[in-house]
Amino acid sequence: MQHVLILTRLTPQSTQLGRVDELIGVTSDGRSLLIRSEPAQRVNVAQLQHQQMPLILLCDQLQNTPMADLEIPPQALISIIPLPANEVEALLREGKEGLLLDEIRAQLA
Repeated sequence: MQHVLILTRLTPQSTQLGRVDELIGVTSDGRSLLIRSEPAQRVNVAQLQHQQMPLILLCDQLQNTPMADLEIPPQALISIIPLPANEVEALLREGKEGLLLDEIRAQLA
């Protein structure tokens, strides 16, 4: 996984009644993030829609898009780093976001 993001908010969006098919999010540095799905590939939206924020997300594909600052396409691989939301929140409050992201990137290299 080559991209690391800290997500602070996710809002479900539906284009079909009764089904969440995309999420609109905000990263810790204030960028907007669109997480899309398609009928045959909904796993990323399903995995993220009920997670407690903030969380640290790894993904293998990240695109620029006119709809949001960043987009994770439906076929991207994602993984959530298992760090409790209250610990991530504490690190953000202490201003350690950059340090946290650098440490994760170093471990992935």
